[in-house]
Amino acid sequence: MNYYLDLTLLADSDVNLGFIWQKVYQQIHLMLVENKVGEHDSAIAVSFPHYGDKTFPLGNKLRLFGPTQTVLEELNVAKWLARLEDYVHIKAIKPVPDNVEQFVLFTRKQFKSPAKLRENIDTNAKKLADKNGFEVDEVKERLSASLDKFDTESKLPYINMTSLSTETNSTMVQQSSFKLFIEKQSAEKQDGTKLFTCYGLSRREQAKQACVPWFK
Repeated sequence: MNYYLDLTLLADSDVNLGFIWQKVYQQIHLMLVENKVGEHDSAIAVSFPHYGDKTFPLGNKLRLFGPTQTVLEELNVAKWLARLEDYVHIKAIKPVPDNVEQFVLFTRKQFKSPAKLRENIDTNAKKLADKNGFEVDEVKERLSASLDKFDTESKLPYINMTSLSTETNSTMVQQSSFKLFIEKQSAEKQDGTKLFTCYGLSRREQAKQACVPWFK
């Protein structure tokens, strides 16, 4: 990734950052779908330079990366965010600094509902105990510990999203809402040939992981 473009989200007393993230990222997702380079692939990546911010977990900045300046220009980001122009400041496209030494992965982390898992813990514990020859109480204790860890991990930063599908007439139809949990990990620099999802994120499978430069 050789060029980047920063979007600064502008909250005020009436509209909070969470709401702006939801609206902006939904449009960015639609833009990446429209400009995808494969059935589920994007050449554009996203980054969250203020990830882990104490005021708001994702901060107030979204960064888009592209292999060339032309690729980013042709996205016409301003068009996709025209309805949100009062809440987003789009900065100029710049080359990635030459002295970048850190790289990261931003991936989607999917969780099952902990409440649902706890409802079925007795059944699941018995199945696992019967299959592996363990005591049911021991398995149940381990499952409970795992769910406690799950409850902690599910506090990752997230964006409220709405899933969309395309009808035969090519119109987008709104479906259910969900939380897009985003996880950040350190990574080694790669050759730059990997593609991203249409959320601009890396895939989790090691062979398909795609990193982005990390700088403020």
